[in-house]
Amino acid sequence: MTGDERGGGAVTAPMAIAVLALLAVIGLGIDGVRAAQGLARADALAEEAARAAGQILDVAELQRGVVVIDDGAAASAALAYLRQSDAEGTASIIGDRVRVEVRISQPTVLLGLVGRTEIVSTGSADALLVTTVPTEGAP
Repeated sequence: MTGDERGGGAVTAPMAIAVLALLAVIGLGIDGVRAAQGLARADALAEEAARAAGQILDVAELQRGVVVIDDGAAASAALAYLRQSDAEGTASIIGDRVRVEVRISQPTVLLGLVGRTEIVSTGSADALLVTTVPTEGAP
């Protein structure tokens, strides 16, 4: 084999394009899964924060026999849960309903190469205060 018969290690243009396309598809797959996981996590955090807020009752009203959510303390409990979970959000209490909206963000893995550096996921949940009335003969 003479020196003229070697390929020289050159990469052809179609091969370079194919490799870039493959990297883009892998990036979409990885970051797409992370986005879906982010949506599920945002909804789960909203549900748990709403549940935590719905358990904060107004003690003064409870002593009178009335079951009511303590609006300020319940909203604070929901927001504290979100902060503890590294999430941002809002909590509102209207009557016997707690509404929590969550926003979480996470960095992309490969889509940052094309300018998308962050995946933002949002979720929301409601919790409704349900009081039970004892039935006759119940202990």
